[in-house]
Amino acid sequence: MKIQLSVLLILTSFLSFAHDEGHGPALKDESMNGGKVAAIISALDVKKGRKAEMLYKGELVHDSRDLSTKVYIYDTNMKAIDLSSFAGEMQAVQIERGKEKTFTLKKDKSGKFYQGARPKNKRVPFNIDIRVLNGDKALFGAFDGLD
Repeated sequence: MKIQLSVLLILTSFLSFAHDEGHGPALKDESMNGGKVAAIISALDVKKGRKAEMLYKGELVHDSRDLSTKVYIYDTNMKAIDLSSFAGEMQAVQIERGKEKTFTLKKDKSGKFYQGARPKNKRVPFNIDIRVLNGDKALFGAFDGLD
C-alpha cells in the first residue's frame, strides 16, 4: 500500500509536465466503443512526449451529458487484453483550463474495462489523464480535447 501511494505521489508530480508536448506516439486508430483512443506509456516516460514508447492503447468512452466514464485497454494492435495483472482501481485527473479534479475508475466485474463517474465539466474542451499500475509498473495515458 505504501508503494502504491508513493507511486501515485510521483505520478502526480509528472502531471505538471504532462501537457508540454503530447503523450506518446500520435494515433489514428478507430475506436472500438465510440470513444477517444490514446497511447498508454510508462509513467516514467511522460517527459519524452511523442518519443515515448507506446506499451498499450487506451480508449476513453464518456457521454457529454452523463458523467459515466469507461476506459478500455488494448494491446498495440487494438486487441482486448487480459486485465488481471492490472490494479483494481485507476486514478484519473480531469483537467479544465488548468484546474484539476481527481476521480477514480474501478475495474468492472467482467474485468474487461474500468468505469466510474467523472466530475462535471464547465467548459469544453477538457482533458483526462489516467494512471494505473500493471504489476509494479506505473502506466500513464492522456485523452485530450474531450467535449
